[in-house]
Amino acid sequence: MIKTNVPLGHQALKAQRTREKLINATIELIKEGGFAAASSSRIAQRVDMTWGAAQHHFRSKEEILEAILALAYNRFIEVMDVPELHTGSMADRIHHFVERMWVHYQSDYCWVSVEILLATRGDETHPVRAWEQRRGRAHLKVIRDVFHDTKISDAKIREALTFAHCCITGLSMENVFERKVRNLSTHLHHVKMALQIMLSGL
Repeated sequence: MIKTNVPLGHQALKAQRTREKLINATIELIKEGGFAAASSSRIAQRVDMTWGAAQHHFRSKEEILEAILALAYNRFIEVMDVPELHTGSMADRIHHFVERMWVHYQSDYCWVSVEILLATRGDETHPVRAWEQRRGRAHLKVIRDVFHDTKISDAKIREALTFAHCCITGLSMENVFERKVRNLSTHLHHVKMALQIMLSGL
């Protein structure tokens, strides 16, 4: 079946805008006061509606959190969707991959996602934990597509991705506390060199 871009009707467009407002309100509240600041009532209040009315668009706050995580992942895919990540040597692709990761990790979507995952880390039954597992599998596919010539196992690729994630998250934290990361290019170079070793299977 061929899909066509059919314009949304008035009611559908209105509902979409309300969903976007609820998502943006949640992001703003988490940015301003952390995860605990984004209660259901405060989210609804921020967009000038009752929580009962908000539930016509999201049945629970957890659904809003899942929508934010999905948006963050989509932004990651968009940031990684550049020709440079599919041409050149492995070293060239690693260079662009790390640089694009740094760009992504400066976004509000990424920071708020980290807040959400930290706040729910002790509850393995929380709905966003299942979403995190799905995202992990999707990230693996992205890495496999970019570094199609690596011979290492999926487990080793996850290890390399975790290493890069931890390093860049740490640098991003430094960016928050110090306003500017000193010797950023040197630090990112070290991450690139380590990934070169890990992805080469040395």
